[in-house]
Amino acid sequence: MSRPQNFFDVEDWPLPPARRQSTVSSSTQSSSSASFISTSFPPVSPPTPATSSPGRSRQASCQSMYDEVIRLSLNPAVTISFVRSHMQFKLRYTYIDIHKDAAGSLKSFVLGGAIGQQSPFVHTFNATKLPVPHLEHPKLPNEPSLRISFMEEQTVQSTNTVFTSQLSYTFEDWKDCVQFQELILAANLIFIAGIAEARSKGRGEECISQNLRILRGCNGKEVLLFFANSQRKELKRYVSVPVNCIGRVQPPKKPGRPVVIHLLPNFEHLSQMKSLQIQFLDDGDSYSFCQFLADHPK
Repeated sequence: MSRPQNFFDVEDWPLPPARRQSTVSSSTQSSSSASFISTSFPPVSPPTPATSSPGRSRQASCQSMYDEVIRLSLNPAVTISFVRSHMQFKLRYTYIDIHKDAAGSLKSFVLGGAIGQQSPFVHTFNATKLPVPHLEHPKLPNEPSLRISFMEEQTVQSTNTVFTSQLSYTFEDWKDCVQFQELILAANLIFIAGIAEARSKGRGEECISQNLRILRGCNGKEVLLFFANSQRKELKRYVSVPVNCIGRVQPPKKPGRPVVIHLLPNFEHLSQMKSLQIQFLDDGDSYSFCQFLADHPK
């Protein structure tokens, strides 16, 4: 595929109809930005009357008995980027409706509030596995990383145009970016830092120039998450390490040195890795990470 040469804005979208082709937590919601709502989920037949309960609204549709919709109002907006017909588009929206089914599985994003657009922009997830929002650019303490992408292509619909593409979301406010991740994963983001490198004793180099996140689920369990971009084939994916599977922590003896965590062999990948050596981009983040592990009982 040729490299896109130009960017197109809202007045250029949608393109003329064409055949379908392939191109390339609620746990932290705030009253001001995230709320439970009931909306239509296009494209479906008109929904039946919704049932409501305090703090939560659900709707019935022909696709599922109950869909839960959480609206994330943005401060002030998000810009989505995607490729269509060898052209790259950038569209700006002021809110994202996050649709989940009755079991809590992510179904779609419906974006709205764009100037000059009457119909919503629908980003659908067809896979049964929860997609992990990939935070691009390693985060430094005073520099937010605001661009989120997804590792695989998904289905996109706007008016009568349906296609597949790999989308990215660029936020203008760090809190919106954090809340977007939390709503998707239904967990609190309690730690994030950019890392230069992570190496395991058993598998060698795991990743370079990535973000390390720690999430706390609604059940209180905490997990360390990073993308193993240095691994090959099926191992090149997100790796999760339960915090309660970290047996021992070796803080760096001097600035600029890595942190070493020793892993309990509770899962196959942890048994293979044995230990993990993490080189943070910032010494302050290295200290905070060690302090976090020391302060949080397993």
